[in-house]
Amino acid sequence: MRRRRSPNASNHGITSESSYTSPIDTDDDRPFEPDSSETDLTEPEYSPPAGRTIARKKSSPNSGTKSLPADLSNVERVHQARYQVPDDDTDEDLAQVPEDYGRSNKTKKLKLRLKERWAWFCQMKAMELSTDPKWEDAEDALREASPNEMHRFLNWCLKLEYSPNGRRQKGYTKASALEADWKYFRIYYTRVTKNEMSKEMGEAVRTGMRYLVDKRGLDKQPRANVPVYIEDMIPFNETILQTREKRFHLGFQRIILCLYNTLGLFTINRKQAMLDLQFKHLQISLQQDPHGGPPKPMIELEPQFVKSVLGMSKLNTFALPEIVYGVSLVFSPHVLLFIILFYVHAFEAPHLTSMEDLRRLLVEGDRQEMPLPLKKEMDNYYVFPKVEVICGQPRILWETSMNGSTLDAQLRTSSEIHGFLNHFFSHQFRYGGGDLLDKSGFVSEAQRNVIMAHATSRTFIKHYRPRRHTGLQEIMCGLNPDEEFSKAVTRMSRWIDRRRPRYLSDADRESVEKDPELQSAIRWQVDLETQCADRSQNPALRAMLEDQKRKVHNLRRRLQDKRRKETRRDFSRKQAVIDIERQLTGGAVSDEPAREVLRKEFEMPSEQILLVETFFTWPTTDSLEDEWTRRNKAVAAGIQYCGFQEGGPLRGRRKRSAPSDDNDIDPSPPARKIKTNTPPTSSREEGHTAGGKPIPNVELTFACFQCPKTYSDYNGVKRHFRTSHFTDRKCNFCDLFVLHEMHLRGHADGVHGLRT
Repeated sequence: MRRRRSPNASNHGITSESSYTSPIDTDDDRPFEPDSSETDLTEPEYSPPAGRTIARKKSSPNSGTKSLPADLSNVERVHQARYQVPDDDTDEDLAQVPEDYGRSNKTKKLKLRLKERWAWFCQMKAMELSTDPKWEDAEDALREASPNEMHRFLNWCLKLEYSPNGRRQKGYTKASALEADWKYFRIYYTRVTKNEMSKEMGEAVRTGMRYLVDKRGLDKQPRANVPVYIEDMIPFNETILQTREKRFHLGFQRIILCLYNTLGLFTINRKQAMLDLQFKHLQISLQQDPHGGPPKPMIELEPQFVKSVLGMSKLNTFALPEIVYGVSLVFSPHVLLFIILFYVHAFEAPHLTSMEDLRRLLVEGDRQEMPLPLKKEMDNYYVFPKVEVICGQPRILWETSMNGSTLDAQLRTSSEIHGFLNHFFSHQFRYGGGDLLDKSGFVSEAQRNVIMAHATSRTFIKHYRPRRHTGLQEIMCGLNPDEEFSKAVTRMSRWIDRRRPRYLSDADRESVEKDPELQSAIRWQVDLETQCADRSQNPALRAMLEDQKRKVHNLRRRLQDKRRKETRRDFSRKQAVIDIERQLTGGAVSDEPAREVLRKEFEMPSEQILLVETFFTWPTTDSLEDEWTRRNKAVAAGIQYCGFQEGGPLRGRRKRSAPSDDNDIDPSPPARKIKTNTPPTSSREEGHTAGGKPIPNVELTFACFQCPKTYSDYNGVKRHFRTSHFTDRKCNFCDLFVLHEMHLRGHADGVHGLRT
């Protein structure tokens, strides 16, 4: 059938509404009668407007471009070319899309690890005598693998100690780790064979895995899902703000670590969702209070990271209005976040530079809100950015997110200082928050699943529901359960003890040195050193010696860390016996005040004192203006402290702690003393060098000889000199030029008494 045109139709490829028929060409000249049974229900049943009809043109058979009639003007050509339907010439194919596209990077790494291990296992099998030719190709071997060969592969994985590049493997301690490897191995098997593993094969391998778990003594219990609540996190944030046992490069890092704990608890989000939070995911506004009174600042977060296989899922928005009389300023998301925003001058309004300016704003008219927009050029700034030392100066890399391992290390160290038995980790926000949502009565089961991004309640029951149950006795006796007591004995703060040791004693270090494995590695190192002394020109021996030194160092650190964990784990039991004996017999005296003095170790700088003084306050009146003033002072002190340079993490051996109570009951023999570098004293008699020249910074105690900066302790000067003056090639005090960094360090040690 050919399409009939109206005699009044133009040559622009436009048909009239009364004569519109199907564009399908046939040899039949009869009018087209559409079949109603084939009508697309999503399309309108009337003809499209004349100006919207697409003119279909045939392309030249010898070229990929579409040809247009020669009798059309240039304007008409451009108009029709704009509405042409493209050919399928994009060279896009499903085979070009990676199979792991859109999946988590951690998932990709785990899959790749199993794939590489299987290839390594096949290489080892191919090197055996009279081996099967299938081991020459890893994928062919997998297609023909039997359940016994898979069982032997998993057993081989359990015995791996080193990777192909020589790095020591973490090893297996949990049965769940073996289960995870089996899960990703089955995924790899399905991808290679294009078929699911048979039920009989899977059951056979699982039977062998149960045997391997018992044979290797792997722990079958999952990690304890100990929850944390706001009662745990407020003291934890206080410790982060005031401790001097943990140093950062900038005071800004303390603020964002406290903000991470605050937002993590209030939004019950995963770690990566928080670290990926950028300024463009924030909405700051003033909201009209429906109960009357001044407007409330509100923070709305829309985390973009959601754990999903098919890319982005439906996003949650978390609205956090300001609670004026909150529990504590150290756990106020508004105080902490506004510190960051005002510090970086993030607001688009040029005169909005402080909390006092924000308090003067009103929502005028009948509007509900007034947005407080942030600068568009800061959209890609991260709320938790990376801090790095560049050219001796700490810098905030606003467009680079903080590394997850860096965050974990900071939380781990702060946990030990705070006295937690086990290290705090980010997922505990979801344990405690999920438990409160489940018990609150204000949140339905469906809303809880939406907030926590769970498809069903099965995930919450399996992983997040706390397994420590209290109140059963009261329920059986017909009494009302004590919710406050139940929360106190199930949360993480139950096991706090600030006396728990963080470092090994000299006696513990001596016991580590006597470990047979370490002694054997040291003897082999000594033998290699002797051989290198005799044949110093042998590069192979020199490389073996350097590799052995690295192995000895890593082994010593690993044994020390293992001993430290054992000491921390056994501390509560041993210290309980000491405390019981002290209380019942009076045989030992508690020296906690002296221990507290030594625990602080270093004097707090004035900037940190101001920060702590403004944050650790409580409302004294019912006046809203007084409460605003208290909160504004905390923000101002935080802004000032963000740029304060703390000098970086502490390095070297810590000062000796006060003797513990067990020394009075079970004294141990004195440990071998280790010679350490001691800082210059502040006395006048010792304030001279060997040549009789007075040390310029001794009388002032802790002043840098390169610049006028002063610090409260010797270590502060040392950290400042390391980060700020290693690139100097001149001693400003002596007016002496040097050629190399080592020359400056030697000069600082020999002349100015600063050992770096």
